[in-house]
Amino acid sequence: MSTVLPGPWRAHATDDALRRNFIEHNFDDAAWLDVTVPGHWAEQPKLASRRSVLYRTTFSLPNDPSTDDGRHWLVFDGIWQSADVWLDGSYLGPTDGWFIPNEFDITDQIHTSETGEHVLAVEVMSQQPNADEPTRNLNGIFDDPDIVGHQNRGGIWQPVRIVSTGPVRMIKNRLVCTEASITAAKVHLRSHLVSDESRSVTITTTLRPPGGAPPVVSSRQHDLASGATVLEWDLAITDPQLWWPWQLGDQPLYRVTVSVEVNGSISGIWERTVGLRQIRMKNYVLWVNGERLFAKGVDMWPTTTLPADATPEQISGDVARAKDLGLNLLRVESHVARPELYDAADRAGMLIWQDMPMRGEVKRSIQSNAVNAAHRLVDKLGAHPSIVVWCAHYDPTGTSTGRHPLTAIPSRRSVFSVAKQQTPTWTKSVLDRLVGRAFNRADGSRPVVQGSGSWPSAPQFDGTDTHLRFGWHSGTGRDLESFARRIPRMVRWVSSFGAQSIPHHDQVKVTDWPADLGLLAERYGLNETGFRQYLPTSDADTIGDWIEASQAYQSTLLRRQIETLRRLKYKPTGGFTFSALADCRPAISFAIFDHDRQPKHAVAGVKAACQPVIVVADRMPIEVHPGDAVLLDVHVVSDEREPLHDLDVSAHLVWPGGEHTWAWRGQAGADSVSRIGSINWVVPTVSGPVELHLRLRHNGNEIASNSYRGDIRGG
Repeated sequence: MSTVLPGPWRAHATDDALRRNFIEHNFDDAAWLDVTVPGHWAEQPKLASRRSVLYRTTFSLPNDPSTDDGRHWLVFDGIWQSADVWLDGSYLGPTDGWFIPNEFDITDQIHTSETGEHVLAVEVMSQQPNADEPTRNLNGIFDDPDIVGHQNRGGIWQPVRIVSTGPVRMIKNRLVCTEASITAAKVHLRSHLVSDESRSVTITTTLRPPGGAPPVVSSRQHDLASGATVLEWDLAITDPQLWWPWQLGDQPLYRVTVSVEVNGSISGIWERTVGLRQIRMKNYVLWVNGERLFAKGVDMWPTTTLPADATPEQISGDVARAKDLGLNLLRVESHVARPELYDAADRAGMLIWQDMPMRGEVKRSIQSNAVNAAHRLVDKLGAHPSIVVWCAHYDPTGTSTGRHPLTAIPSRRSVFSVAKQQTPTWTKSVLDRLVGRAFNRADGSRPVVQGSGSWPSAPQFDGTDTHLRFGWHSGTGRDLESFARRIPRMVRWVSSFGAQSIPHHDQVKVTDWPADLGLLAERYGLNETGFRQYLPTSDADTIGDWIEASQAYQSTLLRRQIETLRRLKYKPTGGFTFSALADCRPAISFAIFDHDRQPKHAVAGVKAACQPVIVVADRMPIEVHPGDAVLLDVHVVSDEREPLHDLDVSAHLVWPGGEHTWAWRGQAGADSVSRIGSINWVVPTVSGPVELHLRLRHNGNEIASNSYRGDIRGG
C-alpha cells in the first residue's frame, strides 16, 4: 500500500536556531509559509534566493489492523538537490540525487508512536553552480543558465509517499527486455528483497499481454537471508507482439507484475509496463528488431525550467510535435525527464537517446555517484522500449558548451580546445569508461555511448557522436558537406547542430535598437559571438527585420544540414539530433518552438527536410560568375520500406532573361538514397538571382519539392 503525504507543508529559510529545533514534535510552525509539495521554493518570493530551506508536515496513517506487524517506508520520489531527513525527532539520514528516489525504513517510528501522529522534518539544500568551475553534482543541463535560466530548483519536487508492506519489501526493481524476435522474447528481472529475518518466500511473476489475452503466471520459492537478498530471473515469452518505432509498426505494451508472498500473504508488489523489441547499433546505425532505421532526432530540453511545473499535457504535446515533424528519436539532453515523457514516447513509438545528467568538465569526486546513478537509471527507466541508447557523459571536455564552444573547424582561438579534445584525460579515460561499463553491466541490451561529442583520440581513435554547429560557432552551414567528405568518421552521428533565433513573443523583450547584445545574452541566453558573425544588427533596419532574419537563417541552416545528413544515409551517417525542440523559459536559443510552443519559421523547414521522401540537389554556390560550369547531382532520399517505381523528377533553373528545364525518370529503393540525374549548366553573361526548383512525382502525384537560390555576379 502506498500513501502520498498530502500536507499541508510549511517551509522556512534555514538558520542555525531553527535547524536545532524544527525537528521537535511540539515545534510551532504556524508562522511558516505554506508551500506546495511537489514544488520548488523559487515560487515563493521570500525563499527564492535561498540555498537551504526547512520543510515540515504532519501525517497519520490509516488504521489498518492487517499492517500492525508490517513494515513502513518513507519514499521521496525526487528532492532537489539533497536533504537531511528527520521523523519524530529521529534522524533518518541524507538523500542525494534529484532524479533518483530515496527511501528510509520508518517501521520503528510508526509502531512506537503513542498518538499515531508523526512529524516529518526535512532540510533541503540546493547550491547554484559556479560556471567557472567543473561541477561536482549530476545536474546536467540544469547547470546551463542560458538554457534553463537562473532560478534555483531547490525543493521537494516529486511526491512523498509512505509505503506499507509485509515483512519483505522489494526495492531497486529492474526489468529489461534482453531478447526479442517474431518467435520468442525474454525479459530479465532483478530485485533486492529486504527481509527482517531469514525466511522462505514465493515470488510470482504475472505477464499480461496487450489486447486482453490471458495472463501468463509463474511462481517459484526462494530462501532469503536477513537483510537484502538480490534475486535475478528471466521470463520467456513465446510468439511475442513486438514493439516498433512508429515508422515501422505498432506499439503493443505488456504489463509485468511481481509479488512476494510470505506465509500465503502478499508482502510486496511492483509493476512495470514493457515493450518487447531488440536494439542493436553498429557504426552508429540503429537496428530495431532486425530492421535498419535512419534516426531523425531532436534534442529535448526540460519542459519547464522548474521540473515540477510541467504538466502531462505539455510533456505529451512535445512528443506529438516531434512526431508531427517527421522525427523518430528524442534525445533527452543531459537530464532525466519527467516519467510522463517516457510513457508518451512508448505509446507514440518515438525512440529515446537517454543522457546521464553529467555535462562538461566535472570534479573527480563525482565518480561514485555517477557509477551508482547509471545503475539506478536502468532500474528507473530500463523497462521503457522507447529508450534505445544510454549516454554516460555529454561533452566531457567542456568544449562544445558554454559561451565559447568549439565546432569541428580548428582556429587560432580554439587551439587549446583542440588539444583538450585530442589529449587523453581522466574524465574520458577513466570516469566515462567506468560509467559506460556500469550501464553495460546493468543493461547489456542497449548500446552505450561513453562520451558524447568526443573526437577521435588516443588510444583507439574512434570518437563518438559529434557536436558540429557549422554556420553558428564557426564556418558556414555549407561547411558540413565538405567536412563530411574530408572526415567521414566525424559525421556517423551528428548531434547539437543549428543556430539561435529570436521568438515573436512579448516575454522576450528587444526594446532598444540597435539591440544591446550583452543585455540580451544575460537575460535570454543570446550567443553574442554567433549573432555578431551571422546576424549582425547592422544588416537589419528594424527590430522586426532582425527577428525575421534570425528565424529565416535558422530555418535554412537546419533544413539544408538535415538534407545533407539524410543524403549521407548509412554512408556513413546513421542519424542526427539537432538543437532543439522547445524552450523551457523565455529565451533566444536554438529551439524551434518558444516556451509557449509557438512555432518559429524553422518548424516548417525541419518538417520539409524530414518528410519520408525528399528530393535534393547539391548546394548551388552562393555566387557564380559568367562562364562558370555548374554541375549539380540530384538525389531522391526515401525512408519508405518499399521501393518507389515510376518516379518523375523535374528541375527548373531560372535566371534573369533565361531558364532551362531538365526531366528524369527513375526509381528509389527501399530505405535508400538514389541518384536520379545531374544538372549541367554554364552560367550566362548576366547578373542577378538564380533559382533552382525541383519537383518529384510518383504515379503522377507530386510528393516532394525543393528550391535553391544563388547569385550571378559580374555579368
